[in-house]
Amino acid sequence: MIYVFLFFYTIIYVFLFIPIFCIGALFNAKMREGLIERIRQPKKIKKFARENAGKTIVFFHSSSVGEWEQSIPIIKSLKQKHPEIVVLASFFSPSGMKHAKKDDVDCSIYLPFDVCIANYIFFKRIRPKAWVVSKYDIWPGILLAAHWTNVPVLLCSAELAEDSVRYKGINAAVNRLFYKYITYILPVSEDYKQRFLNIFPYEERLEVVGDARYDQIIAKAEAVQTQEDIAIFENPLPITFIGGSIWPADEKHLFPALIKVFKEHDDLQLVLVPHELHESHLQAIEQTFAAEGIATERYTVFSKKESKKTTCRVAIVDTIGMLAKLYKNADLVYVGGAFSTGVHNVAEPSAFANPVVFGPKHVNSYEAVQLKTKAGGFPINNQDECYAILSKLVSNEAFRKEAGQKNRDFLYASKGAAEKITKHILEFIE
Repeated sequence: MIYVFLFFYTIIYVFLFIPIFCIGALFNAKMREGLIERIRQPKKIKKFARENAGKTIVFFHSSSVGEWEQSIPIIKSLKQKHPEIVVLASFFSPSGMKHAKKDDVDCSIYLPFDVCIANYIFFKRIRPKAWVVSKYDIWPGILLAAHWTNVPVLLCSAELAEDSVRYKGINAAVNRLFYKYITYILPVSEDYKQRFLNIFPYEERLEVVGDARYDQIIAKAEAVQTQEDIAIFENPLPITFIGGSIWPADEKHLFPALIKVFKEHDDLQLVLVPHELHESHLQAIEQTFAAEGIATERYTVFSKKESKKTTCRVAIVDTIGMLAKLYKNADLVYVGGAFSTGVHNVAEPSAFANPVVFGPKHVNSYEAVQLKTKAGGFPINNQDECYAILSKLVSNEAFRKEAGQKNRDFLYASKGAAEKITKHILEFIE
């Protein structure tokens, strides 16, 4: 049955998916970059294989940046125990490739197209001791190629959200066909484990280990604590709100509530960090606040001043890479994404003991669900609910700090997944 599936899957993949990907590359810069690099990289792979022949290679795959955050602490743990290990890392997206630091990996590539015979040759050439996949990005062709070349496959920090279609209906039947070739699935939680049993009915090869990304987030937060603060405000006020990774869909509900709370509390200052830095989006934010008589200033403007600070009570951060550091000095946080595709990273602000507000689409995030359960995370469905919780968090310091501490306690209690995953990888090395 698996070979029948593979036959039709390969035909569809080669004659439909790849042409669509190529057409999309004509109009999308990220897709174009991924396509060009995949065409170029066979020489890179051959060189890597030649230079590392006979060495202990572990192959890591991360779809993008978030999944890569899960891989980093595992790689560091492996390297501590066995410095001679060579790490090959693959990514599906260009953003992931850009975050693959040279000190974390020995070579980084794009995940090859999912043509089974090509990936069979790839594994025969590389001969890794294990293939470690973060979170969910398993492809049938490359999984079977790993099986045929006797490469163990570990799906780590694995997630299967309640609203996922992977374990339901015909998708479950299809996934059962090839998931059986995974050596270990190491889910984030017991709930995920129970869902995985629908498509991977091998309990002896399932072990709940937690999310290795928390180890990385905690390490980064502890490093940030020793660094100098990012100064934003000329006249700092007692309470700082940060809107992190916000989208227009978030702002529709967030801004009316936030502006109302802002006007009611003169001890409140705002830092707004849009997910996308399009000029039209930045102007729309500025116009929304200006219409209410509230002055704003962009980071790229006031950071060029002698003081490098703003005299406004509302700062718009129109540059990337600052959000994790800004959370250090926050008192309460809204994390965007959950009014569109799904909530972004709520673990980062939690590491600094911040209460976190987010929208309704949050079941994609295990930690968001847990923060809600532990009463440190607050989902909202509209601007009225948003106003109610923001008003309470701003006006009630004891409530705000207690909620934030619950979030931090959850994160630190979840520490240690990287070490557990490392032990499983070492089964195939030592």
